[in-house]
Amino acid sequence: MKKIIVVSIITSLIYFPSLSQEKAIKFSVDGIDVIMKPTSKDIINVSVFYRGGVAAYPKIEAGIGNLALAGASECGTKNYTKDEFKDKEDKYGISIGGSETHDYGTISLNCIKQYFDEGWSLLEAAVMSPVYDAKEFKLLKQKVVSGIKNNEADPDGKINDMAVENTFKGTAYATNPTGDTASVSNLNAEAVKNYYYNQLLNKGRMFVVVVGNLSKDEVTSRIRKSFSKIPSGKFTSPSYKTPVLSKNTFNVESRKLATTYIVGIFNAPKYTSGEFVANRLAMATFSDNLFKEIRTNRNLSYAPYAYNPSYQMPYNLMYVSTTNPQAAAEVMVDEIKRLKTQGFSQKEFTNSRNLFITINYMKEQSAGAIASALGVAEVMGDWKMADEFVEKAQNTTPAEMTAVFKKYVDGISWNYLGDAAKADEAKAAFEMPTK
Repeated sequence: MKKIIVVSIITSLIYFPSLSQEKAIKFSVDGIDVIMKPTSKDIINVSVFYRGGVAAYPKIEAGIGNLALAGASECGTKNYTKDEFKDKEDKYGISIGGSETHDYGTISLNCIKQYFDEGWSLLEAAVMSPVYDAKEFKLLKQKVVSGIKNNEADPDGKINDMAVENTFKGTAYATNPTGDTASVSNLNAEAVKNYYYNQLLNKGRMFVVVVGNLSKDEVTSRIRKSFSKIPSGKFTSPSYKTPVLSKNTFNVESRKLATTYIVGIFNAPKYTSGEFVANRLAMATFSDNLFKEIRTNRNLSYAPYAYNPSYQMPYNLMYVSTTNPQAAAEVMVDEIKRLKTQGFSQKEFTNSRNLFITINYMKEQSAGAIASALGVAEVMGDWKMADEFVEKAQNTTPAEMTAVFKKYVDGISWNYLGDAAKADEAKAAFEMPTK
């Protein structure tokens, strides 16, 4: 899961970047699904997606998928040593990288059209022939372990991971896709290489998203030439059973901090649900209201917010960092109660909808952001949502926003990082029902 970015309402909107006026198309090339979004810009992004994420391996191997995809470009390939690979990237301004999230992984290419041949040659090498050189793999592991330790030390990163692990205890989401220091340290180059070639490199779990000034014929030709030999194996999509949060829980981790970090998670509709757009708009409005009530009106926090991430096991999230956790929690719950009782006003709806539309039509959005939106939508079950979201938002009503908010905002998984004494003092606020 991505680290939380602290902004107000815009946080909820960046998951749907501008997809321009031309619609995306989907087709198949030798058994590989391709989603293509033609644009007039000369920045090209090609993202190879691998379905499965953390549900595809046991918790003891946490991080294996992330290492496999990161190592594909960072540990050398059959035709390029690590240094040769990086030198070519630097020479032509090419960016290639791999990683894994809870639901999927990617290896992505970003470059200008002028050097697309050079970029494609590196992408092909990373996908088809990574070697996982033992020396380079050791360096990659050290970098990953260092990142895990830094994230553990960073309160924002820690509270985010803590919230997901507590809320989804007993499910695949309790596994961090980056792994932990023990699991990553125990993985070796041979095991990761075997996982990539025997599990990830499989047409049954792969698809490609292409965004840029390219023709369908050119994309088809390149994919057929480079990826036709990928084996076609069976892959069964993981079965997810999202925990139903019907009562409040309060998870506390004591840490000596001047500021307390709090994340509350509650249920949300599935991405493919007819309620999804109304929920996304409702959370955007709720986020803006929290910012006004907690920061502007009461000065309890620098940047409280709420948003709805796109995950196979859906959830909504609200966040605050504060020196007064009791007061902040009370404001959050009071705002939930107010919206459930009074509903979203026409003004709140209009402001949220217009901001969505403005941001979605911004011309400055990158090819990488467009590819990510299309790919995530495909993983979630409906790639067309990325193209159709604005239209659906225009047709949403305040009544639909209110209905979805009432339906899904019930029990809250509260997660608290900070002074344990203050947690005890504020406990009653976190036990307040949202009804």
